[in-house]
Amino acid sequence: MTKWLLLILIFALPASAQDPSHAETNPAAEQEITKLETDLAQMIVKGNWDGYASHLMDDYTASDRHGAVLERATVLEQLREGQEKVLDLTPEELKIRIYGDTAVVTGHYSLVQRRNGRVDTFFSRETHVFLKRGGHWFLAASQATSVPE
Repeated sequence: MTKWLLLILIFALPASAQDPSHAETNPAAEQEITKLETDLAQMIVKGNWDGYASHLMDDYTASDRHGAVLERATVLEQLREGQEKVLDLTPEELKIRIYGDTAVVTGHYSLVQRRNGRVDTFFSRETHVFLKRGGHWFLAASQATSVPE
């Protein structure tokens, strides 16, 4: 009897597993990620670096719009230095795909920044990867590419 139960479980598990080649429909997770994207942008604008840091994985890595690859500590150090004050950061056109405890976000970001007394506006297409750990989403990686608008 135990042998048959084991065989049934072995063959049933793959059939019940989620197809990893397709994103799942999860409106609640999509809402959580959308809110987190907006919250993270506001934390940057308001200079809430501790709040921002609390949403990053310990091994977070960013590829910025200039092509530099930055580790978590460097990103936070640059933000805290304040040489480039972010006046506004707006995530737009977000497309969120959920794969279990992983979310991939692509979107358009508008950034208004002051540096050396000059205010500039930048636009980028970005990809953010979030992981859900302990019931909370954390940013694991991001990549930005400058676009004209």
